[in-house]
Amino acid sequence: MWIFILIVIILIISYIYITYNSLNFLDKKSNREFLNLDNFFKKRINLIPTLVNIFSRYNLEKDTLQRMTFLIKDDYNMLSSKERIEMNVELNNLIDRLWEVADANIILKQNPVFLNAIKQFNLVEEEIITSKKYYNEATLKYNKKVRRFPSNIIALILKFKLKPIYDVIEENRKVIKTDLEIKNPIKFEDKKEEDVII
Repeated sequence: MWIFILIVIILIISYIYITYNSLNFLDKKSNREFLNLDNFFKKRINLIPTLVNIFSRYNLEKDTLQRMTFLIKDDYNMLSSKERIEMNVELNNLIDRLWEVADANIILKQNPVFLNAIKQFNLVEEEIITSKKYYNEATLKYNKKVRRFPSNIIALILKFKLKPIYDVIEENRKVIKTDLEIKNPIKFEDKKEEDVII
């Protein structure tokens, strides 16, 4: 009888240990992928003031520009990962609105500074799309482990929480393409990568 109880206890402890290690591994992988994604979020945010200045000169989309300026005015590094993702989802929609207006504005599309900005945005967007894929894959695996019984009991006890998905359908997004060769591309500074608040 005691041997049976001992075996059960050993099995339970082993399961908890294995489940914890699995959750911890998936959690760290998701965090690592988010840091990569977030790095490109920051690069895109650094480009937004240039975009705001260009559209302001043409007196276009004042409300959209004001909302973009409001979103990026606070210290980005103080935001949680969920808040950063929510912010960037909204920025996607605002940027798409600007692209729609720009696509119909012949004068704006002939502005080399604007075309330069578009080129830089497109480069960053491509990186975001790639990073988004890896982040979402890692996070979906982690969330599945956190939700699934009986590992969800271990996750609850050890305080592993669900993570946000960067849910953006890229196929529906507006893209402005340009074949113009630009000699002096806009340079943006890479901010020092800081710990993400999860």
